[in-house]
Amino acid sequence: MMMSKLLVAYDGSDLSKKALEEAMHQHHDGAQMEVHIIKVVSPDGPYSNPGLYHSIESSLVEKSEEELQMMKEELQEKYENITVHTEALTGDPGNSISEYGKAHDIDMIVIGSRGLGNIKGWFLGSVSHRVVQQADCQVMIVK
Repeated sequence: MMMSKLLVAYDGSDLSKKALEEAMHQHHDGAQMEVHIIKVVSPDGPYSNPGLYHSIESSLVEKSEEELQMMKEELQEKYENITVHTEALTGDPGNSISEYGKAHDIDMIVIGSRGLGNIKGWFLGSVSHRVVQQADCQVMIVK
């Protein structure tokens, strides 16, 4: 049987935690499995100073990488036969998630229906919507 490769889009929201649980619950049957957990960081707010923006962005990436590393260790202790890859990315969340999926030959992307956007219904509903349109694999939306 082929090993399945799942991509979970994580942003720290309860829904993204639920998406991760759902991914593991539905797809881990003891067989070898690869789970990619990515977090896309983009600093909030208008920054007129590009230096400040990049400094905030890199500190967010660093924090996210630490958080993802802890998640990776927990998952590998809890489940047998899984390989976990984590990465903190920058840029547009919808595009970054879709592109990562294509680049890593992912079988299914698991994403919350909305996450931690400032403009709740509009902005992050649009991330999952964009991923559905751009991805070339199955997408599971958790709500």
